[in-house]
Amino acid sequence: MSNNPKKRRWGALPLIAMLIAASVPRGAASEYRLADDSPGSSALASLGTELPAVASDGLRYLVVADRLDLTGKRPAWHRQVSYDVVHERGLAAAGQFSIDYQPAFQQVTLHAVDVWRNGQRLDRRQQSRIEVLRRESGLESGLLDGSRSLSVTIPDIRLDDRIEYRYTIDGYNPVFAGGYYDYWNARYGVPLGMREVRIVYPQKLPLRFRGDLEGFQTHSGIEDGKRWWQARGHALASIDEEESTPTSYDDHRRIEATTASDWSDVVDWALPLYPGRFRDRAQAAELVQRIGLNRADPGGSLARAIAFVQGQVRYTGLDMGLNSHAPNLPELVAERRFGDCKDKAHLLIALLHEVGIAAEPVLVHSGLRGAVRLRMPSPLAFDHVVVRAYLSDGEIWIDPTRYRERGPLTGREPLDFGFGLAVAAGSDDLVEIPAPFPAQPQVEVDQRLDFSGSTDALNAEFEVDTRYLQGYADRIRENFSRDGAEKVGTGYLSYMQNYYEGLRADGEPQLSDGEQALSVRERYRLQWDGTAGGTGFGIVLFQALDWAPRLAEKARRTPLALGGPRFGRHTVRSKHPDGWSIQASEDAVENPYFQFRRTVAVDADGRLVIAAEWKRLADEVPADDFARVRKDFLQVRELLQYDVDLVPKWSGLSGELGDWLWPLSAWGGALLLLAVLWLRRGRWVVAGMLYRPKATVAGRMAGGGMAAGGVIGTVAVVAELMLERGAAAVATPSLLTLGALMGGFIALCLRWALFAGLLKLALRLFGHRVPYQDIRLAYGMALAPLLVFIVLAMIALGFRLDWLDEQEFETISRLPSQLVAIAFVLAGLLWWMVSLAGACAGVAGVSRRKGAAVVGLSVFPLVVLGTLVSIALSLR
Repeated sequence: MSNNPKKRRWGALPLIAMLIAASVPRGAASEYRLADDSPGSSALASLGTELPAVASDGLRYLVVADRLDLTGKRPAWHRQVSYDVVHERGLAAAGQFSIDYQPAFQQVTLHAVDVWRNGQRLDRRQQSRIEVLRRESGLESGLLDGSRSLSVTIPDIRLDDRIEYRYTIDGYNPVFAGGYYDYWNARYGVPLGMREVRIVYPQKLPLRFRGDLEGFQTHSGIEDGKRWWQARGHALASIDEEESTPTSYDDHRRIEATTASDWSDVVDWALPLYPGRFRDRAQAAELVQRIGLNRADPGGSLARAIAFVQGQVRYTGLDMGLNSHAPNLPELVAERRFGDCKDKAHLLIALLHEVGIAAEPVLVHSGLRGAVRLRMPSPLAFDHVVVRAYLSDGEIWIDPTRYRERGPLTGREPLDFGFGLAVAAGSDDLVEIPAPFPAQPQVEVDQRLDFSGSTDALNAEFEVDTRYLQGYADRIRENFSRDGAEKVGTGYLSYMQNYYEGLRADGEPQLSDGEQALSVRERYRLQWDGTAGGTGFGIVLFQALDWAPRLAEKARRTPLALGGPRFGRHTVRSKHPDGWSIQASEDAVENPYFQFRRTVAVDADGRLVIAAEWKRLADEVPADDFARVRKDFLQVRELLQYDVDLVPKWSGLSGELGDWLWPLSAWGGALLLLAVLWLRRGRWVVAGMLYRPKATVAGRMAGGGMAAGGVIGTVAVVAELMLERGAAAVATPSLLTLGALMGGFIALCLRWALFAGLLKLALRLFGHRVPYQDIRLAYGMALAPLLVFIVLAMIALGFRLDWLDEQEFETISRLPSQLVAIAFVLAGLLWWMVSLAGACAGVAGVSRRKGAAVVGLSVFPLVVLGTLVSIALSLR
């Protein structure tokens, strides 16, 4: 069904068949003629002083003026287009334009092809190359309407030229006899200086208009006994269509005219076109018998009639003349076995009539859908025809142009046209086309993902079963039929490799076609070295990612079209040889436009089950809610990848002797070293601070040997710094890492100074005044146990200072070294506190108990807090 009787009659501006493309009423005898009798004056006089911006093609579009005369024997459409050549890149487009028309009932008169250069008019009509071309824009869709294009190529176009052409198209589609319906584009994809639509019509013609658009003014009046109406806009910005704008969005960009007072007038026009009866009774009887229609089985008869029209009558339309909107006789459609939407609908209605099933055509718009309610009543508000049939248990809505649908009638995909106009006696308004929410997922992915192997040779086996219902099944079925399993499989593999690099297909996808559902099974393998590529794995619910796109951050001016099924589900069931230790969780994202829910759990068989459920509640999102929906989509996308570690962090200690060599060496060294230090506790400062800290500090105080505290403390600070941050300095030596080490050294020295100050304050609270310098050096001496155990921890680690890296904790072979090193560090911290209590007692000349109280009141809480914070951060 054509959406315009004139196939957008106005000729295109010199822009890629530019949006201002003209459709034309179908002429008659000759293809075109040249004439000097151009009606009316030039519209350039109304342009104004403000020139529009230069378009991207290098032209400045000044005027597009349409003038329609309905007072003659037949309608006459006159158009004037003017533009300047501003940039060299515009030369190619400036020299060519085309006029689309229907030769069956239209004729073109070319009044002017003028080039204005240096104030002089150059008539280019005779020199221009004029060719008549047949261009069937709907050919690939199976629709032929017989339209032609008058292609005009203008010679000798130069920079700074002004081009102006004018033409008239006479004639109107006879299918609309007795009425008049039309619309014009108000804006285009380029800036425009002036847009005008002026209509002159008889006073008795009940013509109504809609032109109250932004940037436009409308006027009307009576002149020479004729009515006129005009809409004019100046300095019009270009239409900047945003990505993913719904096809139903019509930003009041059309000027409309109609003689229909309401939708009942459109019904009265359409009713005679759809008698819904066979004239040839013999052919009707033969078809009824062949298809198997039976009055005693209305439901089965309806299903068989639909199958015949959808499956055996191909979609091809010859929309010439009356047939742009009037269907062919059902006998002809059945005989030729082809037709467009109105032909197939009419044939189906006639077949159903033969077995007593009431049915009627319903006019819809495939792009506008529900927004058709915003259009003026007119046949041009529709571009498609569907059928509403009546059974005893309710209505059945059918689109005869679909691929042959299967399964129960009530389980088929609802029509998504929103609203339509039923062509039936008594119909006077648009009706809502029911689209109940699906009871089952229209797309459901059940994915099995099994892991195996060891760290250096990990394997993942994928088996993806996808079940499609309704129209989704039809599309997949068509893909396999057209391309074959091998080509489809190549596309599937390329898609999956976007998420899993190195994935390999395990055979071609297998198709299982049922009565209503269709299933596709895919198999893949992935192998990688975990020591190089890591043992982490992101389980991606890829199908659901397609339904939650990544949106641009900038604000929108137009609504956002939502894609994906109305109901979809993706479930991943994953098996690991060691099982899973994962806590169950549930997350949801909801708004008025969609609902998303993800659950994570381990089932009774030990499989990790991740399920995502998607429900689309609307077709589009208003621009005002875009930011909210974008934020929700980001949250959904984060939930659609679930990261797991295939090598558990604490899956047990290594049994390899080599993994225990350094830890055992450290234990042996500790026993030997501590024994030696016990024996030398009265002679060596370090040994004394381990076993008799109070006496050692008191002796040094009496003998003037406290300077050893500065040396021991400095060495201990350096050792602690290397244990924590030495890996970076060794792996990537640079000024940056050196600076980081210096910063750490300063921080530890400041800690030393702070703790010494806190000890001094605590001693003063107990009534003892001790010089800060003595306390600072005693603190340095008390670091001796920490120094000893840090050295032992380094030995346990095999002097691998990257022991705090997360990957080191995830490697089983490193666990013995890690655990022993941690034990030594904790022992060193504890022994340090004991030594510090003795050092305080020695420097102040008090009991060990009071020294312990001083440490417990000042330093000990901070050390415990710092240790707990460090542990918490390492576990994140």
